[in-house]
Amino acid sequence: MCAALYRQDSSEMGAACPVRELPSIPWRQDLPLSLTALVVAPIRFKVAQEYEMAADCTKGYDQRNDPCYCAFRYVRTRLRSDDDEVFYETPVYAEMLTSWRLEDERWLIFREIIGNFERGDVHRYFSLSETMPR
Repeated sequence: MCAALYRQDSSEMGAACPVRELPSIPWRQDLPLSLTALVVAPIRFKVAQEYEMAADCTKGYDQRNDPCYCAFRYVRTRLRSDDDEVFYETPVYAEMLTSWRLEDERWLIFREIIGNFERGDVHRYFSLSETMPR
């Protein structure tokens, strides 16, 4: 499974003007509404995709070109077969980490772990860190 979890437009690479509409990267998606005013908004993004597995990393940068957003996505798959002749990939584990730099320079981190797709085991939690996750 090598599909990107989300795609980046070629027009998104040079977004340097904060007035210009931000690309379709869902950087606010997991951010609680009450904290939106406390984070530094990115004005441009860099997306790195892994081609041998379903994984990618997105970093967002502010006006000073300092990182203010990062997201890591990873999905582990396994080959399965219904009839022992046709095999297909199915997800078995996924991990997503999204973080935003707060105005006070700390990082708000949101983790979501799907430990078992068949049972629907999902764990979500927030934490704070002094440094950007790596």
